[in-house]
Amino acid sequence: MKSWIDRALLGLHAMGAALLAAMVVVICYDVLGRLVFNRPFAGTAELTGAGLVLLTFLQAPHALREGKLLRVTFFLDRMPPLVRRGLSALAWAVGAAVFVVFVLAGWEPALAGWHSAEFYGNDAFRLPASPLRFSLLVLWILGAAVCIGLLVDAARGRDSKANPPQH
Repeated sequence: MKSWIDRALLGLHAMGAALLAAMVVVICYDVLGRLVFNRPFAGTAELTGAGLVLLTFLQAPHALREGKLLRVTFFLDRMPPLVRRGLSALAWAVGAAVFVVFVLAGWEPALAGWHSAEFYGNDAFRLPASPLRFSLLVLWILGAAVCIGLLVDAARGRDSKANPPQH
């Protein structure tokens, strides 16, 4: 049975898939409106631009936790187990650091956008920036937490889905 963390990450992953389906509908609607009625949907660029960023980070924590990232292991396969473990721990530390840098860099713009009621888009379609920015902050914190958990697992030599044993 999966832990509540795994289920929550899977839920975010499913939300990302639903967001992707919604983006497909918006793009198809825009193309159909443009070709058939000569009237495209004004918010397609804003919605898909924001949606792609959100989609990436909705699905990243689950992909990290499940070990579904692209890995080239021909180098690691030739290393002794202790070195492999150290390199895995280092990789997860770098991953956590990247997410923490995202949070630190995104915090001030999120607050400034909240106070100024910042919007993306133009007069035809405006999308508030604050919900996207704060959602990304939460997802980046979650990504950092997943990387830290995998770092601890790697440092302790525990096998995880993201660090499968080498034969």
